[in-house]
Amino acid sequence: MTKIGDLFNEFLALCDQIRPGYRESLGRGLHRLEAELRLKNIFKSAVDIPELVLEIYCQVDGTLRNVASQKFMDFIPGYRLIHIDELEEEFQKLMTLADSSQVHYFPFLANYSSDSVCIENRSGNNESNISSFLHDDPQFELMHSNAEDFLITIIAFHRENVYFLDTDGFLDYDLYKQGLVGGRLNTGISYWK
Repeated sequence: MTKIGDLFNEFLALCDQIRPGYRESLGRGLHRLEAELRLKNIFKSAVDIPELVLEIYCQVDGTLRNVASQKFMDFIPGYRLIHIDELEEEFQKLMTLADSSQVHYFPFLANYSSDSVCIENRSGNNESNISSFLHDDPQFELMHSNAEDFLITIIAFHRENVYFLDTDGFLDYDLYKQGLVGGRLNTGISYWK
């Protein structure tokens, strides 16, 4: 397993500590070659599938939009990990709203409002930013410089109690603490201010 895979696995273990059964709710994932072929077909991509996206779908299937237990909906507060069977639909929604002339977008988190978190891979650049895309303000806002920073940040959100369960057992977060921890771990990125 890669470092990204190890970090993703660590995050899922932390999720299971506060929501036992969360990881199991995500399914088993695909064999690596099968995942790679399926993702290339979904994203209609000649470029390599980003390591984070590949690791996600090798380890889990994701969360269906109409998941039976809403307590297992959120991967991070407000966003589900898009199920592999719904990934092409979410990708197409994003492509209808986004200018994709010089950028390949790989959504992996979505909410009910067609907002997403995706990997933004610019042509000729091996760096893969993690960006937020809001459907009612169709532009990308940089959240993390790379997948590793994304995973390190959401792991810290669990470890530093930014994420918690509300009184009804749903995943929630402390907005103030999220800004502090996110800003500390993602220096110079205005999203966290």
